Amino acid sequence: MQRADIISRQIDAVKTKNMPALREQFQELHGFDCGDTNIFNLRKRVIYRLQEIYYGGIEPNDMVVLDCIADKDPLANLRTTAVKKRAKVCGTKLYRIWKGKQYEVTVGKDGCFIFDGEIYKSLSAVARKITGTNWNGKTFFGVAG
Repeated sequence: MQRADIISRQIDAVKTKNMPALREQFQELHGFDCGDTNIFNLRKRVIYRLQEIYYGGIEPNDMVVLDCIADKDPLANLRTTAVKKRAKVCGTKLYRIWKGKQYEVTVGKDGCFIFDGEIYKSLSAVARKITGTNWNGKTFFGVAG
């Protein structure tokens, strides 16, 4: 049986499940309860997660691009409180040569940083990953100031 056949059968099964069965499957796939929703939305969420498991999810770099697009869309940003200004613009790439090798970090949404396919909360964490020692991340990447 091919991979496409397996996922097709899984999707067909989801389309026939009732609400309690869908809630249970959602819990198994996501690890948390789905909350208040309707059966159509829940089916879509379960089917998406199944496809994500079989085919893979969104790459971190692609997620940065999507987040940057959403940041510019007023309908995608319905926050009621002010957001702190970030030092760097989402999508900015930072480079550093360390011991003869060039490293690239991308500034992500909400001030996170993407390095080597992983998301870090700070530049210092990225610098620590690269060097194996504690560094001030802004100093390491030359953006202090």
